[in-house]
Formats: sequence, structure tokens, C-alpha cells
Amino acid sequence: MLENIRLLNLPEAKYARFVLDAEKCNGCGRCVKSCPIQLLELFEKKSRPNGRYDHFRCITCQNCAAVCPQGAINIEGDYRVEKGFWKNDHLFSGGKTPPAPIAGMEKTPFDEIEPLLTETEKVIYKRRSNRMYRKKPVSREMIRRVIEAGRFAPSAGNNQPWKFVVVDDRGLIDQINEKCKKALYWVSWLTLPHPWINKKTPGDAKASLAPWQQAVLPLLIKLKTGEIEPRARGGINAASSDPGYDIFFGAPCLVLLLADKRGIGDIDLDIGICGQNMVLAAHSLGLGTCYVSLAKAISFFPDLKKMLKIEEPFKIITSLVIGWPQGKIDNIVKREEARIEFIERP
Repeated sequence: MLENIRLLNLPEAKYARFVLDAEKCNGCGRCVKSCPIQLLELFEKKSRPNGRYDHFRCITCQNCAAVCPQGAINIEGDYRVEKGFWKNDHLFSGGKTPPAPIAGMEKTPFDEIEPLLTETEKVIYKRRSNRMYRKKPVSREMIRRVIEAGRFAPSAGNNQPWKFVVVDDRGLIDQINEKCKKALYWVSWLTLPHPWINKKTPGDAKASLAPWQQAVLPLLIKLKTGEIEPRARGGINAASSDPGYDIFFGAPCLVLLLADKRGIGDIDLDIGICGQNMVLAAHSLGLGTCYVSLAKAISFFPDLKKMLKIEEPFKIITSLVIGWPQGKIDNIVKREEARIEFIERP
């Protein structure tokens, strides 16, 4: 039983590997800025893992590779857990592959497939989460155009449960950032070894959960499984432990996506569809976006909710930051192969 609890609370996992072509790397630091878990650093003008945790706890998003202008980075391997509650190694048939939408061209390089695709498909496959923005504001006309794409998303029973709160004052976004980070700190305090909470590189590779955390975590995981997933904890800790970290990435515009709690069916699904409509519209217009669900921490601050006009019956589902990308962000990366079952009539 104790072994099961240990594997539940902080599972043994295999992580991806960061592989750098040192001859290509020019030390620009874009990979360091774009890593959502803050696992990279520059050393002698070359990028490398910073040794913050017991492992290179990479979530294989590959944003570091996507934003590298020199093509110097490769992420090899995948996140795999072999036993316990979080076991996932049996769920994947192979490694990651690039987009292959056209039958018979699965091994064809994407740049040869791209001319055969629709503009919508191109945006879908190239969209990346943008964590580097220019200071240039996004006009309210452009924001309304993006939101309009969300307004025409499908929803259960056509109930359209959404509400949009737009914050395009950078000073106010900074205030929201600081408030959210205060709440997120306590998530890390509850769920991670305490030596990892204060940003230090290299960190304590032998750090472990305290006995009281071992006792509390199973309940938290049962109640908030996805939000306390081991990889999610790394993202939360990156945001809360670094005084200079901005959970909104310096973007000039923050859009909170709210839903009427009385909506038909699954309001989270409705808002997810709405948000993705907005994301695809934004990227088609040359903008960059990133989902930031850490903004839900706003809910812990009644004064902040009141200022942002978050009132009953609405609640925050997620948020999007929107801005002009700092250099090229959108790019092709590899993803896990799809799990597909075609069911034939018996």
C-alpha cells in the first residue's frame, strides 16, 4: 500500500531528453524563455538543462525546438510511466510523428505536404503556444475580430454560455499576475518537495515529499486529478517560484473566458471549443496566443473578481493571452500518434 501511495504522489517516470547541436546554437535564449516548466539555462552562451529537479522534467511540448531560429534543438523520447496510478506506457503505440494528414504520404516531409493543405489545416498544424510577445498593443478592433470567431462556436443546445473579459492594460495584467502567483504558491507548497519551491539551479536532486504531504496528496489527487497531475505541478511551480516569472508572458492582452454555470451540458467543453475558434482566428491573422488556465486563481480574490466584473452566474474556465509574436513561433512539431479504433459491424 505504501508503495502505491508513493507512486501516486510522485511517480517514477522516464522523461524526454534535450539534445543540442552546439555548433548551431547561437545563445539567443529563446528556448529558455519559452520553456513552460523553466528547465533550461544558458551556460557559456549555449543552452542546456538547468538541473532544477531530480530529472529533466520535460513535458515534451517542444516549444524550445519550435522557437529556435537555428534548428539547434531536438527533444528525444517521451514522458512514460511504467507502473502505478499514472501508468501510461501501455497507451501509446509508438513515438511522436509530424503531421501526416494525407493517406499514402505518412513518411513525406511536411514542407512537401503543405501545398496540398487548406489554409485552415496549415494554421492547425503550425499553431504553437506563444510565450514571447512584442510590446506592440493589439487593437480592440482586432480583439473583437478574434472574439467574434469564438461567438460562432458550437455549444450544447446552442446555449452560448460564454462571457469575455478583456484586459489590455499591461499594468493591470501585472497586478493580476502577482495575485495569481500568491495563490499558486500554496499549490506547490502542498504538492512538491519544499526544496524545489524556491528557484535554485541546480536544485536538490534528492528532495522528497514530507510525510504529511504523502498523507494529503492522495486526497488532493482524487479531488483535482488533472490539476495535480505531476507534470502540471511543474508548470505551477515555475510560475509561483520565480519572482520574475509572468504567467501571462508579457502579452499586451488577456482575455478571460467565463461560462454561465447554468449552461446546458458540459460548459467546459463549450468554452474549449469557443477558445479554439478564437485561437485559430488569431493565428490566421498573424497573432500569437497561449491558453493560461492558471488565471483561475483569480477566483481566490473577491476584490479582484469584482474589479474584473466576474459575477454570478459566471465562473472562469480558462484564459487566453493574445499579442504579436516576438519572432517566429508557429512551427511544425511532432506529436504522439493518435489512438484510433475503427469498429466494424459484427
